[in-house]
Amino acid sequence: MATNQIAVGKKIWSNSGILEKFLFFTLVLFLGALLFQGIVYPPNNWDSLTYHMTRIMYWLGNGSVAHFPAHILRHLYQPPFAEYFIMHVNLIQGNDYLANSVQLLFLIFSLYAVYKILSYLKVPRKYKILALFLLITIPSVELQSTTTKNDIVCSLFILSSLLFSLKAYADKTLSNFIYLGLSIGLAFLTKGTAYLFLFPILLLFGLFTLRDIIKNKSIQPFYYGIVLILITVTLNIGHYTRNYSVDGNILNIDKSEANALSNQKMNGKLLASNLLKNAGLHLGYPVEIASDSLIKKIHREINVPIDNPDTNYFGLKYEGAKKNMTNEDLVPNLIHFILITSSIFVLFIIAIRKPKNNSIILMLLFVIITQIVLFSGFLKWQPWHTRLHIPIFIASVILITLTAYKSKFYYYLIVLTIPILCYSFGFYFLYNNTRPIITNPEFTKEICLTDSRFKKYFANQLQLRKEYTIVVEKLYDINPRKVGLILTDFEYPLLRDYYYDRVQFVALKLGNISGKIPQDETNISCIISNSQNKEFIEHDGKNYINQTPNNSYIWIYK
Repeated sequence: MATNQIAVGKKIWSNSGILEKFLFFTLVLFLGALLFQGIVYPPNNWDSLTYHMTRIMYWLGNGSVAHFPAHILRHLYQPPFAEYFIMHVNLIQGNDYLANSVQLLFLIFSLYAVYKILSYLKVPRKYKILALFLLITIPSVELQSTTTKNDIVCSLFILSSLLFSLKAYADKTLSNFIYLGLSIGLAFLTKGTAYLFLFPILLLFGLFTLRDIIKNKSIQPFYYGIVLILITVTLNIGHYTRNYSVDGNILNIDKSEANALSNQKMNGKLLASNLLKNAGLHLGYPVEIASDSLIKKIHREINVPIDNPDTNYFGLKYEGAKKNMTNEDLVPNLIHFILITSSIFVLFIIAIRKPKNNSIILMLLFVIITQIVLFSGFLKWQPWHTRLHIPIFIASVILITLTAYKSKFYYYLIVLTIPILCYSFGFYFLYNNTRPIITNPEFTKEICLTDSRFKKYFANQLQLRKEYTIVVEKLYDINPRKVGLILTDFEYPLLRDYYYDRVQFVALKLGNISGKIPQDETNISCIISNSQNKEFIEHDGKNYINQTPNNSYIWIYK
């Protein structure tokens, strides 16, 4: 069997063109480079240190994934699947050396999912390899693939939902419905934006399946649909229940953040404003100045304030794409944005001429356009939305590839971008803002490849490293069993060494809704705070003395 597979592989390779071989080698090289980068740097972006990684340490200390009192409510209500996966990877080795590589693993899975979708659409192999190259060179995908965020993880399940919805509609077997249910359930368990991105896919699938049930008078797909729903709900019932027990809402326990994130007002003009502002985040160098000017001019013409607090997160001032930005939260995807918008236009013209022969293309266009409209209509604009756009960009690679397959001119246009995209990948790899291979004051933080792993945690706030080092050393000396925390961010650098030593972390002096969750606050070994610099903190009838009075940001009390 293995011999036959090797023979088939050799035959495929010998029949591959020069471009196809080049793209394959490039893909392997790029994946290897990202693996290296994710291992030599620890999780060091803001969200990773504040809640992605910290919630894992709370779970381990508590011996449970149940909700717990927390100063940072994102520990609780944010969907936890990616962190579950990271937790198990880290527990195997007792450290976080492979934590960043989890998203890279899901990027590889996403590459495979795109390949399978294009295979289902009967796209030739050379176009599929081109699609994989286009996917991995999306700047926000490249940069986020070496972090512990979850947009790429979410993207995989959206892709698999698309694939199995196509398969389940064409071949209504129980297995296809089960796989679709698993894909939907895991997408919901990974990220809240999955509800927006999956809506058009599930809408079309539901409508077409219902049509077939009525037309063929077959009730079996209805029963399979019930199985699909049960799988989706079962995967999420634990998380839904935990959220509901805190605030009566299965998706969120933080009303203020929920209101701050979602648009409370929406109309045609406001939707157009948000569409333009989200697009502006990708119109980077060398068009950032011209595009910024045009977007502001259009806002004046339609008489909508560009800094409208009704559509801007916490009333933030609008900022377009920035030159020389290599941060995964803010990086523009200019080339891919141009390819996506042009492919939508070209595919629409191709499909509308022969709609019966291009029904799947029309459905894919509906899915992507609806995802874009729903995202812009539901969520307030944020300057770091490019990271949340990742699932749209990954799915849109399918549209770009189909356009290249349908139009030779478009195919050659994409081929011309290959050298630019190779350069782009190399640039963002070398000058990654918080995980640089080459440190540069214009593009990166003041962190080096050869710096200590502990120092690398503080790429965004190097001024904190010295005081955190002092606190960590004193924490080691205390050898605690239970640590009280009065911290509002950057908890993880203090907790990172306790994967094997079971230390319980307890949030004290809470002022939010999670305080209603019961916990044992007795027998605290020490207290760490970044908000209270006092001679002592009184707790449970005992005075905990400040061991670091000379610090200015973080203090430990014993």
